[in-house]
Amino acid sequence: MSSQTHRPHRKPHHSPFAFAIFTQISDLVEKISIPLRASAVGITFCPLSCFSLCLLTFAFCPVFALEVPLEFHGSLSAAEYLNSDSDRFNMDVSMDLYVTLLRHEDISLFIRYRDDLEMGEQHSGVTLDPRYTHYYVAFGIDYFYQNLFFSTYYMHDCVHIIDTELDEAPVFNRFRFSLADAHMHRSLRQSTNKRFLWGVELGIYPHIEYNGWDINAGADYEFDLAVNTVFTIWRKGNIGIDFNPVFQIAKGDTSLYHQDVLHLNTFYVVKSARIGLGVTYNLWNNDPIKGPDKLWLLSIYGAF
Repeated sequence: MSSQTHRPHRKPHHSPFAFAIFTQISDLVEKISIPLRASAVGITFCPLSCFSLCLLTFAFCPVFALEVPLEFHGSLSAAEYLNSDSDRFNMDVSMDLYVTLLRHEDISLFIRYRDDLEMGEQHSGVTLDPRYTHYYVAFGIDYFYQNLFFSTYYMHDCVHIIDTELDEAPVFNRFRFSLADAHMHRSLRQSTNKRFLWGVELGIYPHIEYNGWDINAGADYEFDLAVNTVFTIWRKGNIGIDFNPVFQIAKGDTSLYHQDVLHLNTFYVVKSARIGLGVTYNLWNNDPIKGPDKLWLLSIYGAF
């Protein structure tokens, strides 16, 4: 195990100063948060309260052991549909940024931002027609244990139609829990030499009403389960080929939604980053938000 995934344990020493600082931060977050009340069950749901709880996790860490690494990881990709039979699916562009804010030994606090831009096809001078954008904001905790890492986080995301004003947009407030090989973590994924990686993730969608508004109004999802595996089928030095099947199933009110996607990616590794070309096939995709079933894509990507 590299030093990145296992750090020596220090004798706990709770600092009153650290506790006071993070208590103040927590109080401030609570004051600026907008509570979402579920009157039917008498509970208060507050997304930013989750963030304050994450901060309080670090309040008990000794000041000298608390790092502020501001460690950045991310990816950028552009993919063109090869066999689309409609003007809806033409090209996708995606950007993903992940930042480690705080770290204490093997536990860390992160935030994440992702933006997926979907472009349809026009038949005039401009062939790329930006139509949909899907924003994601997440924050949570990663924990390394031996050869594994555990992650739990809150994610808010929403879909918007570009150049169109809508009263309601598909919106989600998800809680996710994952278990994976330590080298699936973003700090290790791009530079690892392991030939097989895996991860399992569970998502929960509480349907809580706030002022008559369902906080997961984007679809009738109740929960989902995703299995992500990576097989390095060939590698020589810094170049290679990965096969990355991802199988995800979501339970709705009356239906099961699949997003089963096969990725075949070439890569060239430079230090802790990689670039490459990829081919993607949507083996089974009947997702109500975006379902490009049986469609192929050709992509170029970079990740660090």
